[in-house]
Amino acid sequence: MTEEIMVELMIFVAGMTGMGLLASLLGKFITRRQVKAPDLGALESRLTRIEQIVESTAIEVERISEGQRFTTKLLAGQAGAAPPPAPPARLPERVITPR
Repeated sequence: MTEEIMVELMIFVAGMTGMGLLASLLGKFITRRQVKAPDLGALESRLTRIEQIVESTAIEVERISEGQRFTTKLLAGQAGAAPPPAPPARLPERVITPR
């Protein structure tokens, strides 16, 4: 009789352990499926700010390139107007004399 009780007790403990593990896994599965959808309003406002930043950066790059073209044009006009300055006169070479 005591052997029967021990076997039943072992079966009961094993069954409860299995049920507990199964319930735990089921709970994890259910909580993973309940993922919240992203807030599309916040995402849309972020994308709008990024677009504005990209547009303002493009405008600034265009201004920089216009300045470079203007400077290049000025330098090209100066190069044709006056001859380049003459190189400085060379100093005579030093002569090393024996002592």
